Amino acid sequence: MSRPAFDAEVALDLAVNTVPFLIMAFFVAVFAVFNPWGFDPLQSTIQFAVLLSTMGTLAFVTYLAARVIETDDRTRYDTGEP
Repeated sequence: MSRPAFDAEVALDLAVNTVPFLIMAFFVAVFAVFNPWGFDPLQSTIQFAVLLSTMGTLAFVTYLAARVIETDDRTRYDTGEP
C-alpha cells in the first residue's frame, strides 16, 4: 500500500512556507485594519496587490512542490513491504 497524498512527512517538508505566508497575511490584516500612512487609492492598491500576489504565488508554488514531491518515484515507497 502506498502512502496517502500529503502525508505528515510532506507536510513537514512544506511547513517552512507557512512562516512567510503567515507574516504576509499578518501585514495584509494590519494594513487593512490600521493604515498608518492614511488611505491613498493608488498606493493602497499597489501595496495590497504586491502582498496578495506574493501570497498567491507562494501558495501555488507550495502546492506545486507538494504535488511534485508526491509524484516523484524516489519519495514513493510501500509501507507494507520491508
